[in-house]
Order: sequence, then C-alpha cells, then structure tokens
Amino acid sequence: MVQEFSESQRIVYYDTEITGCVGIGKLVDMMMLISEDHSASVGVTNEKVQSYGLGWVVTQHIVDITRLPKANEIVKITTKAENYNPFFCYRNFWVYDENGKELAKMHSVFVLMDQTKRKITRMQPELIEPFEAEYTKKIERLPLPKGPTVPDKKQEYKVRFMDIDANQHVNNVHYFDWMLDSLGADFLKTHTLKHMNIQYKQEIYYGQTAISEAQVDGVNTYHKIRVDDNPNCVAECLWTNN
Repeated sequence: MVQEFSESQRIVYYDTEITGCVGIGKLVDMMMLISEDHSASVGVTNEKVQSYGLGWVVTQHIVDITRLPKANEIVKITTKAENYNPFFCYRNFWVYDENGKELAKMHSVFVLMDQTKRKITRMQPELIEPFEAEYTKKIERLPLPKGPTVPDKKQEYKVRFMDIDANQHVNNVHYFDWMLDSLGADFLKTHTLKHMNIQYKQEIYYGQTAISEAQVDGVNTYHKIRVDDNPNCVAECLWTNN
C-alpha cells in the first residue's frame, strides 16, 4: 500500500511576498523539502542516491491553488509517491491549513539523472521500491504547458553564485521567481495565481544570462525561460482578478 508522509511547517514572514502570502516558488520549495524528508525516512537519502552516481530531477509540476497560506499560519504538507514506470516516478503533494482544509495540491514528475552523462536513466529497484509505490508500464500523458507565442514582456537575469544549488545548476525556485517577476508589480498586485503547469527542459548554470519572456492574455499568462535561443523552462498560468 502506498504510504503517505506528512510534516507541519510554520509560514514565517520571510517566506511571504508583498501580498502577505507565501510565494508559489517558496511553497513548492517547502513541498520539495517534504519529499526529501520522506525519502530519508525510508532510507533513500540524497547520499544514497548520489552513491549510485544519480540524482532526482523534476521534469514537471502541475499546481492547483485554493489559497496561498499567510505569515504565521501552520500548514501540514502531505506527500505520496503514487506510482512509477521504468523511467518516471509520479508524486503528489497536498497543503492543508490547521483545520484540515486543502490550500493547494501538486502533481510532480521525477526522473533519475546520471550525474556524469547528464542523461535520464532507468529507475533502480533499491531507490524506488522502499516507497511502496505502484509499478506500471504506462507513461502519464500530462498536458504540456504552452509557452508565449508573441511575448509582450521580457526580463534578463544574470545567474549569480547564490542561484546555484548543490546540483551545480540553478535551483528550481528561481524559475518561478523569474517567470512571475517578468509580469510586473501592477499585474501581480491585482491577480491571484490559481493554476500553474511548469515543465523543465534544460539546466541553467552559473554565469549564464537567463531571459524570461511572458505573454499576458486576460487571466492566462504564458512563460518561457531561455538562455540564448535554447528553452530551459516553459509554463502557463491561470489567475483570478483580485
């Protein structure tokens, strides 16, 4: 039987944005931390994965938001490794308030990356079986995000040393920040994010210049992060007017 894993966290002021709510990138970071703690609890630590010359890499998140938690709220984050096939692992996340009401949920796709060849490799039994996820031969056909066709917003970001994580490339949370920041303060103050589909395509490294392009179409926005002409990340978002 697939096991759930939960932890509670307090939203502190430095997790929040000018709206007083936690930022979507920070919330996803919190969920990723819970997945790491879950992995460690079943003996699949980062050190064990690295001993195989491998690393977990996220290729896609689909996030649905009822309400973003505010500063000083206690939230419970629950995760479950649902199922896997030879090359992909699918994990779900839920964020609840203190009364057990669902605030957000996320469906994520993970792969194992060969750290030397930088190529996806097959799931290793020793690294996936402890989660008791269901094995399937099927590959999920998730909707792929549409990037901007005619970008009307553009912003450049020089990749700093502080943007790089232990995997030696830009931490995923910065993609969220770059994408949404390009929309500008006026848009972000008057709209609330309800749905985001984000797909990672290629890593970004220290010293490169990331170009964030966005297109606004009413309450829908379309995003692309690229270095030169190579797309690194694509996302589409649905918002509501405040």
